[in-house]
Amino acid sequence: MRIRRAVEGDEERIEEFATALVEQHVAYDGKRFTNMLVAGRTASFYRSRFSDPNACVLVAEADGEIAGFAYLEFDEFNFEEMLQKGAWLHDIYVSESFRGRGIANELLKASAEEAKRLGAEKLLLTVAAANSQAQKVFAKAGFRQTMIELTLDLPGEL
Repeated sequence: MRIRRAVEGDEERIEEFATALVEQHVAYDGKRFTNMLVAGRTASFYRSRFSDPNACVLVAEADGEIAGFAYLEFDEFNFEEMLQKGAWLHDIYVSESFRGRGIANELLKASAEEAKRLGAEKLLLTVAAANSQAQKVFAKAGFRQTMIELTLDLPGEL
């Protein structure tokens, strides 16, 4: 297995993973999560992050193919989140056929190293309340709970 920065040409596989990740979240809670992905546009979004100096897209290669990816961005100051010098791990996904091989853990380690390289002093992420397996993986990697998101569904008519 090898973790590396994504390069042009990786975006199509990353789009497949991002689509699966969104579909997974919509299945958890379709009122909270919206499937906003558009074929091609999603690939273009991630490709645009490859060269952003405050972002990093990593891919994990195993058995000659891309088995997973991680996407993070650095925030020097984020007043909304009361955060200074933090990096957000927005996405991490490992293909189902490659799970259980330590790939997520390696992506998390590489994400932490990239976050430091970008100038971050902490790496943050959110995880769906229904995704208990991912919560275990993140806790095992040293992440601790700091916030709890709550959603209020608003009526259509006021």
